[in-house]
Amino acid sequence: MRRKIPPTSALLCFEAAARSGSFAQGARAMNLSQSAFSRQIQGLEAQTGQTLFKRERQRVHLTGAGGMLLQELAPQLEALEATFYRLRTRDNPYGALNIGTYPTLGSRWLMPRLAELAQALPRLTVNTITYLDNAQVDASLVDLAIVQGDPPWPGFRADLLMPETLVAVAAPGLLEAPPQEAARLLDHPSLQHTTRPLSWQIWFEDLGQALPARPTGPLFSQFEMLIDAVKYGHGVAILPELLVRRELAEGSLTLAHPHRCTPASAYYLLTPQAKTGISRIERVRTWLLEQAPGA
Repeated sequence: MRRKIPPTSALLCFEAAARSGSFAQGARAMNLSQSAFSRQIQGLEAQTGQTLFKRERQRVHLTGAGGMLLQELAPQLEALEATFYRLRTRDNPYGALNIGTYPTLGSRWLMPRLAELAQALPRLTVNTITYLDNAQVDASLVDLAIVQGDPPWPGFRADLLMPETLVAVAAPGLLEAPPQEAARLLDHPSLQHTTRPLSWQIWFEDLGQALPARPTGPLFSQFEMLIDAVKYGHGVAILPELLVRRELAEGSLTLAHPHRCTPASAYYLLTPQAKTGISRIERVRTWLLEQAPGA
C-alpha cells in the first residue's frame, strides 16, 4: 500500500526554511531557485491542508501547525541521516571515531594507550569527547564511551571494562604515619568529588565500619583538581587507585590507610545500540577491552 507521505524534497525544503527563517536562505541550502523552493512549500501546505509559515517582511515564521510538523519531522530526518551514515560506513575500518570519557580518566588511562591503537589502526582518527557525569553521555556524539557506575544504560550495549579500587590518599607531609584507626582520617578535611558523594561511606563500610562522621571537606567537580588539592595538603580523599598510580609511584601522594575497597560499581565500555556492528567501532571496542586486564 502506498504511504500517504509528502515527497522527501518538500519535507527537506520545509526544514531548511524553518531552520533559517528565510525562503531565500533555504533555497540556497537546497540548491534550488527561490520559485522552485516556494513551490515545494506550497505543495506541502496543500497536502497538509495547513498554512505552515507566516511571512513578515523578509523573514518567515512557523505557524502552530508548522511548529508541530517541525517537532515531529526533525528527529525523524536526523535518524534517517544517521541510518544512511551507518550504512555507508558500516564496513569501513577507517575514517573517524569518537570515544567519550571523563577528563582525568581520559588523560591518565586512555591517552597513554592510544599511541598503540594508532599503530594498530594507522588510518583511523580517534577523537575524544569528555563529560563530567554519565547524564552527559550522548549516543549521537559518541561511538564508544567509558563510564563508571552500574548497568543498565538504556540505548547502549555495556561491556565490563574493569573494576574500580578505591584508596585513601594524602600528601606525605600531612600524616606522620598512617593511623591505626581509620576514623582518625576524619581528623583532617575529607575532600570529596561532586559525582561521588558516597565514596567515604562506601570505603568505611567495606572496611566493616560505619562512617563515623559526615565528611566535612570541600567538593571538587574534576578529579584532576581534587588530586592536586590532596597533593598540596588540603586534606585526605578517597580516590580511584588507577587515577593516582603516578603520584603514588613518584611519592607525591601516599596511602593514608592500607585498606583497598573494590565497590560493586565498575567501569563499563558503552556502545550505542544503533552503532553496534560497525567495523571500526567493533575493532576499537575489542582493542579497548583487551587493554583492561590489570588496567
